[in-house]
Amino acid sequence: MKNDGEAIRMEQITESLDWQSYLEAGHKAFQQAHYSDAEKLFQKALSEANSSVPAKDSSAPQPLIYNSLGDLFTAQGWYSEAESAFKKSLALCEKLFGAHSKETAECLNKLGMVYRAQGKYSEVEPFFSRALSIYEDKQIGCELDIATTLENLADFYRATGKYLQAEPLFQRALAIREEVQGSDHPSMGQNLTNLALLYHASGKHDQAEALYQRALKMAEESWGPDHPTVATVLNYQAELYRMISKFGEAEKIHWRALKIRQTALGNDHPSTAQSLSNLALLFHLQCKYDQAEPLYRALLDQRTKDWGSKHMHVAEILNNLAEVYQDQEKFSEAEPLYWRALEITQDNYGTDHPMVAKALRNLAELYEEQHNLPEADRLYRWGLDLTEKTLGPEHPDVTALMSRYAVVQKKLSHDGDLDETAPS
Repeated sequence: MKNDGEAIRMEQITESLDWQSYLEAGHKAFQQAHYSDAEKLFQKALSEANSSVPAKDSSAPQPLIYNSLGDLFTAQGWYSEAESAFKKSLALCEKLFGAHSKETAECLNKLGMVYRAQGKYSEVEPFFSRALSIYEDKQIGCELDIATTLENLADFYRATGKYLQAEPLFQRALAIREEVQGSDHPSMGQNLTNLALLYHASGKHDQAEALYQRALKMAEESWGPDHPTVATVLNYQAELYRMISKFGEAEKIHWRALKIRQTALGNDHPSTAQSLSNLALLFHLQCKYDQAEPLYRALLDQRTKDWGSKHMHVAEILNNLAEVYQDQEKFSEAEPLYWRALEITQDNYGTDHPMVAKALRNLAELYEEQHNLPEADRLYRWGLDLTEKTLGPEHPDVTALMSRYAVVQKKLSHDGDLDETAPS
């Protein structure tokens, strides 16, 4: 128990802390994933800064603190809160440093990432493009900032199916990093991986495989063979082999990645759970349902424990487990899982996100398989309208969904013809 003298000294120490001390303590808590503590410390830093440094001062720390809060909210998937924090930082940066400052460009990049995470795709490109324009100003630009922004924009294009627009940006970013940092710099591995992911997604499997091998070699040389960074590259490489039906090679690599993550990160780490999920999917695709189902059930329990029952990681496992049941024609077990996943997705992203369209398609396919064509038609139409709205009519997902919807329309038309010709 503290005596009175100790209590007075502790109070004096607390009162003497300035915003920098709270901010530093907040970053330490953030790094240790103590998110609640980090938020309290960042808010305290903001309060101290507001009381001691006018926001109109060019050295005001408020933008820095708002960025820290935005990063913290982003890490937790609280995108609306992150958006609000980054917007406040952006407004202050434009006021204090100017619309063409590096500080403003940094906020633009952060907002672009948050808009992408929320599915506000029409907002993303203008923010990245404006940040890139600022960085490319020779008077204030930084080559590595240019490379990072190019990668952000290119990865957005990749995610939205604009592969031809993405590739030259990735190539340019890679060239910048090679020139500035050298071809053997550890960060080059991530850039090789980014380009490999693009080739992977666009069906250029041979080019993707070669880049994954280069990235893997670089990661092993930089970090050692049992580092989590190595496991990340192995994961992508195994997913490529799964995609091209090299299941034996995929399984061997996934097991290696899992072992690395279990040893380095522990059995309860989210990355370890991701490796288990990848193995479960691999077993699923090979119709090894007796191996896939228990892994998915264990993952569902783990994800719910780690992230809560409303997190998108939970929705992902619900979808996968539902697919296992659907493939075995256990429709009554699959249906509630799909609906629960849809509800979680809407809660996280709102009703106009592409992930919602994907959840609707899962349900539509289930009802189509059960010959409940009116419900399948309704869900396909809902998902198609949403996908066209968010991704544009030329996106591959729109084309694929339109094809499935046309099949259901044809079946409905055929059933209608049969009803009209049936004897009364």
